[in-house]
Amino acid sequence: MTDYEASAYVCLVERGSLNAGDISKLAEIPHSKTYEVLTRLEKRGIVEVQKGRPMIFRAVKPAIALERLERELKASLEKIFHGRKISLESDFEQRILEITEARKTASEELGDLFEKSPMIEPSEDVVWTIRGADSLNAEAKDLIANADREVRLMLPHDDFSAIEEVVKTAFSRGVKVKLIVHDLTPSVNKLLNNAEVFREEATPATNCGIILIDDEKAMFISENHDTGFKTSSRSVIMVLSQFYEHEIEESVKI
Repeated sequence: MTDYEASAYVCLVERGSLNAGDISKLAEIPHSKTYEVLTRLEKRGIVEVQKGRPMIFRAVKPAIALERLERELKASLEKIFHGRKISLESDFEQRILEITEARKTASEELGDLFEKSPMIEPSEDVVWTIRGADSLNAEAKDLIANADREVRLMLPHDDFSAIEEVVKTAFSRGVKVKLIVHDLTPSVNKLLNNAEVFREEATPATNCGIILIDDEKAMFISENHDTGFKTSSRSVIMVLSQFYEHEIEESVKI
């Protein structure tokens, strides 16, 4: 309600039935605006009018008037909400589409540049650091997907869920797959038919992850699965491989 509308209604609640002139004086509303204000209140159903000369106005019972105002305000707010929601959803869908298209375009252009760039063979000692579980899982899947002969795996907490599908695909291509586990977790059970599984009964001294690919590439994953490294270094691969085979010797094939 405007200030004039509120003043007029409160005046009628307090004084009872009044004509426009009295309302103008008591509610301090300019005479030229009084009928306009009262007409709006009548249309909103919170003031009643008795036709005659002069016209007499009276307030609708406050409980009823306020309930009507409440419904009016809520309906107005709901209309604004739905309007903004539709606009926001449309903007969201458009921006999602733009992001997807931008990723495709950038992937194509940067991919072409990457393929054309000169390949530099890393030295024997190069170790690439990897941070974040998502990056570690992505690198692990890439290594396994490109295996030719053998994949040897052990992962923190025996959780193979992130690489389950790529392991099954490698196995179906004839790649030999070995797993060292300590518990038959749900993800381990799903791979029993796709790998040689060795279970180590003793409590592990470390719960790290090791991935060995064809004795040519290796990856190490920390116990909390948030950092790691990958390498083609023969010396590092040899150390990780010896550790892995020692764990095999301490294990029982399932």
